[in-house]
Amino acid sequence: MPKHFSWKKIMSGAIAFTLITGSAVPVLTSNASVVQAATTGITPFVDIPAGLYAEKHIYRLSLQQIVKGYQDKKTGEFTFQHNNTISQEEAVIMAIRFAGLTNELNTTDMIIFDERFVVKDDYKPYIALAFEKGILDRDLEYELAGADTTNKWGSKAASREWVTKLIIKALGAEEKASQLANSATTFTDNNKIDKKYLGYVNAAVELGLIKGLTSTTFGPTSPINRASFATILSRAQKDFPIEVEGQHYGIVTAITDKSITIYENNKETTYATDATTGYYETDNDFAIDRSKLTQYGKVAVFVSGGVAKFIEAQGKETFVESLKLTVGIVNTAEKTIYVYIDNKPVAIPYNDNVKILNAKGENIPASTIKQNDSITILRDTFRENSVPISITLNDAEKVSSTVSGTFDNSNSKSITVNTGKGLVSKFLAPKVSVSIPFINNATMSDLIKEVDQVTVTMNDKDEVISIVVSDRNMKTMYAPNIINLDESNKLITVMNSEGNNAEALFLTDATRFMIDGVIVDYKTITSILDGWQNIVLRYAEQNGKKVVIYYDLVSKYEGELVLLNETDKIVTFSLPDGSIVKMDYTGASIDSLTDTSTTFLNMKAGTKLTFSLSSSDVRVTSFDLYETHQLTIQSITNLTKEIKFKDSKGNIYFVLFDEVKCVKADGTPASINDLVIGKTLSVKFAGSQISTITIP
Repeated sequence: MPKHFSWKKIMSGAIAFTLITGSAVPVLTSNASVVQAATTGITPFVDIPAGLYAEKHIYRLSLQQIVKGYQDKKTGEFTFQHNNTISQEEAVIMAIRFAGLTNELNTTDMIIFDERFVVKDDYKPYIALAFEKGILDRDLEYELAGADTTNKWGSKAASREWVTKLIIKALGAEEKASQLANSATTFTDNNKIDKKYLGYVNAAVELGLIKGLTSTTFGPTSPINRASFATILSRAQKDFPIEVEGQHYGIVTAITDKSITIYENNKETTYATDATTGYYETDNDFAIDRSKLTQYGKVAVFVSGGVAKFIEAQGKETFVESLKLTVGIVNTAEKTIYVYIDNKPVAIPYNDNVKILNAKGENIPASTIKQNDSITILRDTFRENSVPISITLNDAEKVSSTVSGTFDNSNSKSITVNTGKGLVSKFLAPKVSVSIPFINNATMSDLIKEVDQVTVTMNDKDEVISIVVSDRNMKTMYAPNIINLDESNKLITVMNSEGNNAEALFLTDATRFMIDGVIVDYKTITSILDGWQNIVLRYAEQNGKKVVIYYDLVSKYEGELVLLNETDKIVTFSLPDGSIVKMDYTGASIDSLTDTSTTFLNMKAGTKLTFSLSSSDVRVTSFDLYETHQLTIQSITNLTKEIKFKDSKGNIYFVLFDEVKCVKADGTPASINDLVIGKTLSVKFAGSQISTITIP
């Protein structure tokens, strides 16, 4: 074992140090250029250009006094020298500041290290504190210093792997590093990462703190520059927010061109904004325009001198919910609307700040709202007592007539149908529901000219409110074997799963590429096409050619069990269109929300199931049993369309509206606007996942 250095402190109150913490601090003037339009940049450092990948991170850290730069004594200007490699002692100083430990620095004691462990005098209190707090491993660093006779420990360029360990320890994330200590990274130079740093590298990558030197390599021994190190410390604040004077975390309740109001610690506070204010997003290294900041979303705000200098959106989630309710009584004198929730009247107070609108978004007096009217209340979810943001009077849709025929064309304002007796055009209502077989969340852009047989329904204003495709005259191939893909001629040759029939099919502008019934663009599907085995092709005759209408990559089938061959591990099941499919189910499991007694031996023919599939081969991976439970809607998030349910035992379930089937009691499609907070519904589960919501 190498001999470790000794170190000790000698008390001396008479010796003073000129520490970095006591040096001049760069000041940002109020007339600095805003980052979005600047050419010189928004930071207080004259050498940081606007648009530098690390500009946002350097700016944040300069405001937090984690980085302070170098001052030119003659001009008074500060530089950051972002391209310079950071030394080990500089990295430790920044880590100590980041960890909020500067108030624990001992600046009155003389600190002496062994002569081979060389650190600048001004930096010694930081190194000593890092040893004391376990941010640096004293024995290991002494050993490394002793082994390197060429470089002084303090001024030595910090390597990427060494810095990674320093940051993880400063964050207190050693447990995660320990868990990943024996796992290989995905970098091609994984074998070059020193084993003692491997867990720290894995932890930092998983936490999104550090990326590869290139897209495939980590470069463990490469030095890291000051800009990159600042970026790591800044990114860490997404999951490890720090507490420094002026740092605030809250919900945006109002934003103008001169101020921002946030809700924090149960109160609202307004801060001025000016030309020195930078606007950012947590997952974006570059500045954004103020208009992209989401109201009612989380933000981190750094305030200096009463001005919000740095504003960063913390994700896209908005903390509001939309409630569609029926009005009981409107008391304009008390500014209260009583609504029915579970057939019980509930008071919804409103004030002058609450927008009261009609369905067109126009302001109306509260007296316009009458008993039994349908209203939609948008309210916040971040206050203990939610406050309404807006109250909208919903239009009552009344069906007056229908038109059937072949879809001809459409635009943003109208749709035209060929009835066989001529073309009929109808204007569209503000909201139009579209239902197309095999397509989830269909829109008008999914309609196919001269192919789709449609039924168009109008309201009492003769505006189209729904379009239903009834027929596309298609044939279907499940899990076909694609023999050849001729991209130049847009032709694919396929063999069906039984291997007894081959077809030459054309891809055209009418072809819709999908993933589990959700239409995606061709570029998206080609990125995973080669490795995906479970495909459904639906094709039709057009102008003498067999044309693919749907090219669907599927992860599951909903069907009925026909036969289980336990010996050969082959399952036969039927699909709703009458097709019979056979698949291997080696290694498959049975998934149920509550039933743990079902086995393959007692599973009976005729049982309706969802068959979850492997993406890499034609195989069933799970038999998902159906169960129906009564769940109550707890909340609906309009922006993300997330629905929160609760059962009678208090269990909570989340689901995205676009990922499930939602129908009315008569089987017709329902929209998210048909869901009401507090309403109890029948919810069908496939295994442990919600598959269908039925509105009574």
